[in-house]
Amino acid sequence: MSENKTLLKTTMSVTLIIFISKAGGFLREIIMTAYYGAGMEMDAYNMAYSLFYMPVLLFNSCITSTLVPLYVSLAQNKPRRRLDEFSSRVINLYGLMGIAVSVLMFIFARPLVRLTGQGFDPGKQDLTVQLLRLMLPALAFIVVSIILASILNARQKYMAAQLTGFPLTIALLIATIGFSDTAGIRALAVGVFVSGVLQAAILLPFLRKELRYKPSFNFADETLKRMVVLAAPAVLSMAVNELNHMIDKMLASGLPEGHLSCMNLAFRLITFLTGVVLVPLETINFSRMSIKTASHDKEGVGKIVTQSAELVALIIFPIIAVGAIMSRDVIRLAYMHGRFNEASVGVSAVALTFYIRGVYAFGMRDILNRAFHACQDTRTPMVNSVITMVLNIALNIVLVRVMGVGGLALATSIAASVGVLLLLTLLRRRIGPLGGLPALRQLGLIAVATAAAGAVCWAFNRFCPPAHTSPESLLRLVIGTGLSLLVYAGAAVFLKVEQVAEVRKLIRSKLRRRAG
Repeated sequence: MSENKTLLKTTMSVTLIIFISKAGGFLREIIMTAYYGAGMEMDAYNMAYSLFYMPVLLFNSCITSTLVPLYVSLAQNKPRRRLDEFSSRVINLYGLMGIAVSVLMFIFARPLVRLTGQGFDPGKQDLTVQLLRLMLPALAFIVVSIILASILNARQKYMAAQLTGFPLTIALLIATIGFSDTAGIRALAVGVFVSGVLQAAILLPFLRKELRYKPSFNFADETLKRMVVLAAPAVLSMAVNELNHMIDKMLASGLPEGHLSCMNLAFRLITFLTGVVLVPLETINFSRMSIKTASHDKEGVGKIVTQSAELVALIIFPIIAVGAIMSRDVIRLAYMHGRFNEASVGVSAVALTFYIRGVYAFGMRDILNRAFHACQDTRTPMVNSVITMVLNIALNIVLVRVMGVGGLALATSIAASVGVLLLLTLLRRRIGPLGGLPALRQLGLIAVATAAAGAVCWAFNRFCPPAHTSPESLLRLVIGTGLSLLVYAGAAVFLKVEQVAEVRKLIRSKLRRRAG
């Protein structure tokens, strides 16, 4: 089987389980929105969860960006005993750090909320503090689950590592449906805590043959020291990215009530999309790039980046076109239930329209960052993040005044696109050519096919009667998306896009095996 076919097959398998996980998460958001709406309580919960999730993302960044390449390198040169010692020391060190951070955040919860929720009134700030403190004990468990998942990914056990998305959905659904009447919004915060414990527990059975845990606290381990040194820029890079999001939320907190939640709901659709389409490719290719780097194969790393850019464009470009044109239908179908009204649909649709334009940049930024991490270079992504943050803040300040939440979303998309161009330039200098004119030609062909699909979608959206209910939006989306994708597929085949040919070969191969 060719390398492209292997990549497609593995990606499709991982995508399936992530899709199920994200679909469950999407259902969770629909039910939560129906029960709680987009008012004061959800604003407080969203702000509290953002503060809680910030250290989660920081730990995730410093662990995944450093543990996988170092683990792969050790696996090629050291015995199994050495791998177990290193993994155990990572668990112990970062587990203790997770406990320390959660204690500090619990103590300083009120100043943190006052800083980030300056537009909140005192009652909303008090509720946000309470919710944050209920969530914080879960942090250490989530940190351990990140380490366990990274070890599984490094050993190319991708399916098991993706199971951690299910506990949050299950816990929050039970909290919402079973306890919202008695505990109110606080039920969600308790659900977040319970899910953190379950995320670590669910991975343990898959590590019985992959890890022999040892209560070793020898933090003088040279590889562990190397991991900590590499982690510092990775943490700063993620901190800058999260600071970007927090600044967005701070500016949105000064907009009319509910706009923060509407912006957050739109961005969750983007994370759903990137999680289903981009995370599988990013996860698989990070391990592949780490293996290529350990073998000193820079050309191989460049080839993986080029393959990723073409495959992501093939999948994402038509979704961007349809999502931007039919954003109101997407939001209405996703969230217009219970207390979520037509006014909230309008605000969320504006945010989605501008967020979705940056989806390709969001995905390629993560893949390019992983390419640098695989080369054990965490400094370059950090510098790029700082540049992107400065640009995003400047655009935020200007655009929020004239476009509201749409301006905040557009600023994020523009800044991410500029950051990707800079990362591409720097990676090319580091490892050499990344595909050149052939890759640009393929991207151009995909863009032409997308333009044809977008024209059909625009015409359908323009002349088809508007929807007023979720079922009507569903019908419009099914027809509009179906017509657009038919045109897109036909144009891609006619233009002889290479990635389409690979997908067709893979499907034919599967059909022949089943027939045989």
